[in-house]
Amino acid sequence: MLNLGLKISSWRYKQSIRRCVVMRDGRAVSNRAAQGSNTRLPPNASFVDGVATKDCIIDPATGVAIRIFLPHHCLGVSDAAGSKGFGWLPRDHTAPGDEESLRSSLELSDGSSVGSSNGNSDNEKLLALEEALKFSGGYFPASKQEHVKLPVIVQFHAGAFVSGSKDSSSNDVFCRRIAKACKCIVIAVGYRLAPDNKFPAPRDDGIFTLKWLAKQGNLAAFPATAVSHGIIESFGQMPADPWISAHVDYSRCALMGIGAGGTIAEQVSQACVSLKLELEPLKVVSQVLIYPLLGGSTPLPSEISLADAYFLDREMLALAWSWFLPEEHLAVASSIDPISSSRSSILSKMPSTLVISAELDMLRDRAAAYVQALKMVSVDASFLTYRNAVHGFATIDCFLDTKLAQACVEDIAIWFAKHVKCDYWG
Repeated sequence: MLNLGLKISSWRYKQSIRRCVVMRDGRAVSNRAAQGSNTRLPPNASFVDGVATKDCIIDPATGVAIRIFLPHHCLGVSDAAGSKGFGWLPRDHTAPGDEESLRSSLELSDGSSVGSSNGNSDNEKLLALEEALKFSGGYFPASKQEHVKLPVIVQFHAGAFVSGSKDSSSNDVFCRRIAKACKCIVIAVGYRLAPDNKFPAPRDDGIFTLKWLAKQGNLAAFPATAVSHGIIESFGQMPADPWISAHVDYSRCALMGIGAGGTIAEQVSQACVSLKLELEPLKVVSQVLIYPLLGGSTPLPSEISLADAYFLDREMLALAWSWFLPEEHLAVASSIDPISSSRSSILSKMPSTLVISAELDMLRDRAAAYVQALKMVSVDASFLTYRNAVHGFATIDCFLDTKLAQACVEDIAIWFAKHVKCDYWG
């Protein structure tokens, strides 16, 4: 039997979601104060516990921003060395854009650079990097060298479409774990929240992020001197981001979503197919959906037997859909059913998929049905469900330190290594 503490945590979580929406003049609107009340962690451009982070606003018109999680693997160092981290280093010295100073500080005594494969030990590389970080206040890729390229995951946070953020404490911790375990760059999307921004706004923010990332890939083809002299591309008015340009492997991109974010990730995947998005050189090769919010016209057994489940119940799910979908979509079952007959032609072109669920999640059977539908059209799809687990078991604050949450990250890393063709950290 689940303990009293879990029941209390579930109640608090549901209340925090409800507080994000208020009724005004007979309609639901966003409670901005509540939406911004979750604990947020600041970015740190130096490597803390093996991961550096920074925030970027990619669409000033809508305010959509991202947080980039860059693991120490981009430096060509081992997990054992990188896990030492570098602590909180001074940020009041030379600006990170001082490329000449950074380049000299990143070079080793034999003229090679950090991350080059010349036989230098990991400790030597780390010492050189630490000196560079102390000097510059953050990591900046050295120019005129071959950089380690890593897969990239575009991630969408949880929160019933109305809560959460790219930099919340829970999302920050989870993305750090994924970046290190999967040896990949994670881009957490701060998509616009409902009910002020209903569908398709969050999905469109995801599409915009992919297009921005593709533009970064095109900018990376420009000479480094062009970027350093302030030459910016005319179709985006945005310079190349140095972390992205130096370290992203554009041929290996995955989408990942948690809860409501899983719904958005799946919608973005389908949009890539249905809208025939031009994303060269970016290639979306897989998606990972962690207990996504999915719906359909007929209730499935788990949606009946677990209608009063912890963290996500029938009432909360109905509210989430009402906040997210425009009124004209609510009565149309296909609006919340990704495997409806109207989308059958799209499913066969979906990328390889991993869906994670929990035994005590009311949407467990819905997730399994989604995976089965993909398999029926020959898509490589896998389904993992965790015994005695509830919705949110790997990502909600009160579960982050559990063995089950860590096991979930490891399982994702193993699957990711196989389907995105990269090394597993374990």
